[in-house]
Amino acid sequence: MNDTFSQFVSFLRENAETIRSDLLMPADSWRRSLYSDVFRENYVTFRDASSVSKVISATDSTEFVRELYNGKKIILIRSYTTVGKRVYTSFISKVMSVARDDLQRFLTMLMEHSEHLSILEMLRHERPDFILVDGSLSGRLFKNLNPVDAEGYDNFHEEYVQTLGKLVETVSGLNIPLIFMAKSSETSAFRKFLLNTLKNHRPKDEAVNAESRLKASDHYLVRSLARVPGYTKPIVQPVRKIWKEGDEKFPIVLTHILPRETDLPIKVDIVMSPDGYVPDTVEPTVIPQEIIDLMFWGYGDLKTYNIWLADVDRLVKFRSSEVENIYMKAFEKEIGISFYETRGERRARIRI
Repeated sequence: MNDTFSQFVSFLRENAETIRSDLLMPADSWRRSLYSDVFRENYVTFRDASSVSKVISATDSTEFVRELYNGKKIILIRSYTTVGKRVYTSFISKVMSVARDDLQRFLTMLMEHSEHLSILEMLRHERPDFILVDGSLSGRLFKNLNPVDAEGYDNFHEEYVQTLGKLVETVSGLNIPLIFMAKSSETSAFRKFLLNTLKNHRPKDEAVNAESRLKASDHYLVRSLARVPGYTKPIVQPVRKIWKEGDEKFPIVLTHILPRETDLPIKVDIVMSPDGYVPDTVEPTVIPQEIIDLMFWGYGDLKTYNIWLADVDRLVKFRSSEVENIYMKAFEKEIGISFYETRGERRARIRI
């Protein structure tokens, strides 16, 4: 009899305490007592959001990949940016070779690149008050930009960076806040800010020095220490303009919101330059109350963390019926070959 489940249960029982403490600080944790006061000083309880009467644009993307029997991939990438009922599209379709080890990184970059293009297209016609994007800006700026082994995309990393730079420069020039919202995050910028604050007040504290050598994400702190809905006091980070030579920088504002005490934090990166101010180091800042209200008022429930992004996600997503009955039927008709995918892909398609 297959005993993998019993092995899994044994693993959980042996490691339960470590796993739990990695997800949530134990009540008697020295970490909890270390961060308790400084976190409370830098966390803002949120009461009620004012209704939002601004023009909001929202951007998201979707992908479809099918492997052909010759090893090449059919790749479809679609991005939508919506403003009310209006939709601005970026669509990429390719049949190409991509190294298996590079495929996921390439697809992620291609989707993000497509999103940047659809926002730029929208800005040729619209001037929304706020631009919402599903994802992380810091993740796009600090990602692995080494070349990918993808047919015809030898310099894609450079095109990606330049388009992202054009987007940042465009919204900054128009003074439209560009707001990235990420459901998951490994960032620790807020934690490092809290640690630096502690170091300034308690430079010889062994607990502070010990914590500096450990790793923990911002979301770990917020999920463990926040007791009520609210948000971390915004901090502004200087980030190098990777699309330019030299050390010129621009500011990213970071905050984490907890719209409901039973939910998970949401990381929010904001590009805005009301004064064109770029600090030398990470430091506290303020953002318009309108943006905070936007984050909380737009929260739906545990499944819908933002109503505008949820709407564009439903609109842009590839459905199995759409892909199989429209796109793949068109492929067979125009190319004239029925058995084009691998055996594994064909079995999966027949099961749908």
